Amino acid sequence: MLRFAFFMLALLALPLNAATVNNLYQAQVVLPDTDKQSEQTARQQGLEQVLVKVSGQSKVVDNEVIRKALTNSSQYISQFGVGSLNGQQTLDMTFDRVQVHNLLTQANATLWSDQRPAVLVWLVKENNREREIVWDQSSNPLQTEMNAAANQRGVPILMPIGDFEDITAVSVPDLWGGFVEPVANASLRYNPEAILIVRAREDGSNVSLSWQLFEQSADRLVASQVVPKEGQVSGELVAATRDMVNQIADQLAAKYAVQLGGESRGLFSISVANIQTTEDFFTLERMLTSLSSVASVDVQRLHADQVLFGVNLLTTEEAFKRELLLDRRISQVSEGSYTGQALAGNDMDASGSSDNLDVTRSNEDVTTNTVIVGDGTNSPAAVIPAQSDIALPTRSEVVPSSVSADNQFYWQP
Repeated sequence: MLRFAFFMLALLALPLNAATVNNLYQAQVVLPDTDKQSEQTARQQGLEQVLVKVSGQSKVVDNEVIRKALTNSSQYISQFGVGSLNGQQTLDMTFDRVQVHNLLTQANATLWSDQRPAVLVWLVKENNREREIVWDQSSNPLQTEMNAAANQRGVPILMPIGDFEDITAVSVPDLWGGFVEPVANASLRYNPEAILIVRAREDGSNVSLSWQLFEQSADRLVASQVVPKEGQVSGELVAATRDMVNQIADQLAAKYAVQLGGESRGLFSISVANIQTTEDFFTLERMLTSLSSVASVDVQRLHADQVLFGVNLLTTEEAFKRELLLDRRISQVSEGSYTGQALAGNDMDASGSSDNLDVTRSNEDVTTNTVIVGDGTNSPAAVIPAQSDIALPTRSEVVPSSVSADNQFYWQP
């Protein structure tokens, strides 16, 4: 009965997508003793854990600025207490998000946001010349260590549940041979952002691990024909598993993390269609502002159901798009696929006038912005709070008259 309950919970969790990692600024370190030196060492180790998770760099502690900060780790802690792990006393710490970001900026390190690609792990192990797939409920020691190491690095992973559909969709030879098509087809139901194949050869307490990381979703994997990232480690089970997960996390962070400490890369315009309500607008604006690749967001133009945003980037356009598209509410529009009204040629002037949708300040009530429909009537369902702080372009600002197809997106909340 208990196994059935776990099975049903796994089924409910099938739509994976990108995941929000909630423990990035938390650390738990075993306290070998309760003396002052042990606590100081634990605080330093806790800060190391958080900096590695947040930056995405396993070697971030080698940075000279970071090494200096580790000697004064207490100033970065916002909350701490005593806990336990496997019967051992621990120091549980929460670190201040802003101070951690400031430190990484000073160190010219990277920042990996809490929206991270969910990774589906296909693990097949060989022992005494026999091979088998390790499923989600297998309770294999290697699986346990992988979960622990992935949690330490802030990488959301999931293993297939191993029901009839999984068993008939993919075989041990498919996984051991790295055949992409059956693995991609079997992964479709989980909707991951990345797929990891791990082949493990066990020899007593030692293990040899070889891995392939496909940094594409299952539906794009076969068509993309991209060569996967690969690696191999061997040694004692715990150490080898940790090394493998570090290699994989570093690879993912290299793609998704944002370089800090530099100046803004300049203004980058994107058009987003299907903005039907003010709630859609503000939800989208908040989402854009929260991206680690974004310095600031301005509204350049409103027309019909489309919004033109000016985005000041902290990274490259490609890195911005990768982070943006992790949110499944937004998708890139292929050229000619959207049949709504064109945004080009309907620039908003300094007063905010536009053919279909205007945003103006209400003289009677300075606490609100009122959306006015094209016929001049007030729309009672579209009242925009003043705290949204919409930035309208002035006459002197140059607003692009069109946006390339590569920079057009569709909002689907």
